[in-house]
Amino acid sequence: MRYVERIVALLIITAGMPVPGFSQSNPDLQAFFRQSIGLTEDQIAAIRNGQAIAKAVPSRIPDEIFLFGAVYIHAAPEAYLRFARDFDRLRKLPSYLALAHFIHEV
Repeated sequence: MRYVERIVALLIITAGMPVPGFSQSNPDLQAFFRQSIGLTEDQIAAIRNGQAIAKAVPSRIPDEIFLFGAVYIHAAPEAYLRFARDFDRLRKLPSYLALAHFIHEV
């Protein structure tokens, strides 16, 4: 009987564990990328693979400019936010020419 209990406990534990290797796949997000932004399947796949994509989106009037950008960050949200808010560390990276924090109060 103890053998069966161990097997059941092991199955319960493994069923609740996250499966590594599966990326997020949200059909609504992919539909938004295709229909609203006009991204191609290759561009959506590039985002999924961690590449940054930027695209000019048509505006209502010539005086407006709309830009869309997306990148998938392969990190825990908390770790990314700590990194993104560490301006002293970011300023030391060679890819950052300038860095400032703008606060817009309404």
